[in-house]
Amino acid sequence: MTAAATEQKARLRRELRRLDTILFLMSAMVVVDTIGAIAIGGEQAFTWLAVLFVTFFIPSALASAELGAAIPEEGGAYVWVRMAFGRAAGAMTSLLYWAGTPVWLGGSVTVVAIAVWERFLFDLSTRGMLVFGSVFVAGATAAAVAPLRYGKWVPSSGAIGQIVLLSIFTISVAVYGFEHGVHGLTIAGFAPDATVFVAVAPILLYSFVGIELPAAAGEEMVNPRRDIPVAILRAGIAQALMYGIPILAVLFVLPARQISSLHGLIDAMATVFTVYGPAADALGVAAAALFVWVLLASGSAWIMGAGRAQAAACLDGGGPAALGRISERTGVPVVMAVVSGVAALATMVAALAVTHGDGQRYFSAALTVAIALIVLAYLFVFPAFVRLRYTHAAIERPFRVPGGFAAAWAVSLVSTGWALLATVSLLWPGIGTAHPDSALPAGFQGDRMAFEAIVLSPIAILIVVCGIFLAFGARSRRASGEPVHA
Repeated sequence: MTAAATEQKARLRRELRRLDTILFLMSAMVVVDTIGAIAIGGEQAFTWLAVLFVTFFIPSALASAELGAAIPEEGGAYVWVRMAFGRAAGAMTSLLYWAGTPVWLGGSVTVVAIAVWERFLFDLSTRGMLVFGSVFVAGATAAAVAPLRYGKWVPSSGAIGQIVLLSIFTISVAVYGFEHGVHGLTIAGFAPDATVFVAVAPILLYSFVGIELPAAAGEEMVNPRRDIPVAILRAGIAQALMYGIPILAVLFVLPARQISSLHGLIDAMATVFTVYGPAADALGVAAAALFVWVLLASGSAWIMGAGRAQAAACLDGGGPAALGRISERTGVPVVMAVVSGVAALATMVAALAVTHGDGQRYFSAALTVAIALIVLAYLFVFPAFVRLRYTHAAIERPFRVPGGFAAAWAVSLVSTGWALLATVSLLWPGIGTAHPDSALPAGFQGDRMAFEAIVLSPIAILIVVCGIFLAFGARSRRASGEPVHA
C-alpha cells in the first residue's frame, strides 16, 4: 500500500461496537423487499429457505467469521481475495460487490418503497416516482456520508424497525386468522420440487448474503477480532426467525397463486390490518412509514459496507485513488458513498425510463441484476477462504472453523457451489427445465432477449471498468514508487 493510502486510512475512527455490528448485520441481511419474491414459491419456499440456511448461510458465516476475525483490515472481502489471488481478482471482486448495491438500492428497494407508499397512501405519477425515489436514495446516501458515530444509528434503527414491523405483522396475522380463518397449508405442499427450486433459489441465496459486510469496516470496529464472530452468530439466528416467520405468515394469509414478488408482503399487510376496523388506515400509514424507513436503512447499510470495500480497493491500487479518499473531517470514505448514491439515482432513472413505470418489471430486472453481481463476487470470496488457510497459515485466527482442512474445503466448496448455481440460474432462468422461458421473472414473460440484455450488459460493462480501474491504480502506484505488481 502506498504512503498516501496509509495516510488516508489513518483517518478512520473506531466507532463500531458489538451491538452496533449485530444491528448493522441485521439491517443489511434482512431485506424485507425480498419476502414477497420468496413467498411466490408457496410452502416449498419455506422448505428451500431452511435448506439454504443450513447449506449456504452457515458455511458462508463460518468462513466470514474466521476471515473477519483473522484479517480485520478495512476492505473485508477485497482484502481476502487480494491476499489469496492477487490485486486483479480483488479489484474485480470489490467492483462486482459494490456495483450490486446501487443497482439494488436504485432498483428493487426503491420500487418496493414506492409500492408501499402507493398501497397505503396515494398513487404517484412517473414524475412523483422520480421525486420520491430521489429523496429516498439521497436519505440513504446522507447516512453513509455522515460520521460513523452518527451514521451507524440509521442501520441500527432500521434493524429495530424490522423487528417492530415484522412483529406487528405476525401478531396481526394471528388476529386475522382467529377472526376470518387463514389459507390452509398442507404437509405435501412443503415437499421440495426442482421447478420451484430453480425459480426461487437465487432469491433465497440473496436473502442470506451480506454476512461478511461488517468486515469491510474492520478498522472502524473497536474489537473486530472478538466482535465479528459473535455478531455473525447472533445476527444469523435473528435472520432465520425474521425471514421464516413472516414468510409463513404471508402464506397463511394469501394463496401462493395470488402472491406477486413485488407486492406479496405489502398485500398481506393490507389484508390483515383490516381486523383493526376504523384504525386500519392509521395503522397502515404508520406501518408504511416504518416499512420505508427499514428499506432506507438497509440501503444505507450496504452503501456503508460495499462502499468501504471499493474504497479500500481504490486506495490499494485496484482503482483511482481519488475514489478511496477518506474525509479528514468525518473519517469515512465520502467520495465512494457519494458515487454510490449517484449511481443508485442513475439506476432509478434508467429503470423507470426503460420499464415506463412498470413496477413489477422494474423490480424483477433490478433485483436480478443485483443478485447476479454479488453472487459473481462470491465466486472469488469463498475460494479465497480455503486458499488463505494454506498461503497464510501463520496468521492468528481467534476463531477457526473446526474440522481442519477437510472442513475448510467443505465450507468453501459448498458456498462456492451455491453461488455458481445461483449465477447460472440468474443468467439463464429455467436452465435444465423442460420449459425454461416459463422461469423468466415476472414482467418478462415471452421476452427473454430483453431480460438477457438487461442482466448481461452491466456485467460486460463492469469487466471493462475493472480493467480501466486497474490501469489507474497501476499509474498511482508507479507515481509513488511502489511496485506495480506487488
